[in-house]
Amino acid sequence: MLRCRFAVLSALPLLALTACDPSAPKAPPLPPLSKAAPLDTADAAFVQQLNEADVVVIALGKLAATNAARNDVHALADTLVKDHTANREALGKIVSPHDVTLTDAPMNEAKEEIEALSKLHGSRFDTAYIAFLRREHSELAEALARELARSGNGDLKALATDTQKMMATHEAAINAVMPAARARRHRR
Repeated sequence: MLRCRFAVLSALPLLALTACDPSAPKAPPLPPLSKAAPLDTADAAFVQQLNEADVVVIALGKLAATNAARNDVHALADTLVKDHTANREALGKIVSPHDVTLTDAPMNEAKEEIEALSKLHGSRFDTAYIAFLRREHSELAEALARELARSGNGDLKALATDTQKMMATHEAAINAVMPAARARRHRR
């Protein structure tokens, strides 16, 4: 009996050890870094310019839904709103770790442009809208080229490259809607 009790008592610790999982427990995930490094001045200026362009093109695209006369201008505006909204969302994801918040409202100069175009309807709106898009795309193309040449931020460079491709598609659509000679007739 004593021998049986001794055998049972000596087997209990071994039995307890066999119930343990031999693999080590998983390490808990590392806490996220508090903040990414801040953007340099030139990158911050590019972010502001790209966001401003997106906000203005979106606002004017929505305005085209009511003020444009031609269906192809409506379709172009819908495409621009969709693409620039997606571009703005991508920009927001890139800059949020850097503690940067994108504005939703255009700057004063852009507000004046939107206000001026909001007073136009029909073919006058169509011509002015296309002329604005050509100017806006030209200015943004220069900013994208500068960003690609000097930025060290890989995410912003990738977004600038994607935006250039998007704008090339938009330029082709703008030229299909209204050839350049016709759009030049509108003056501010």
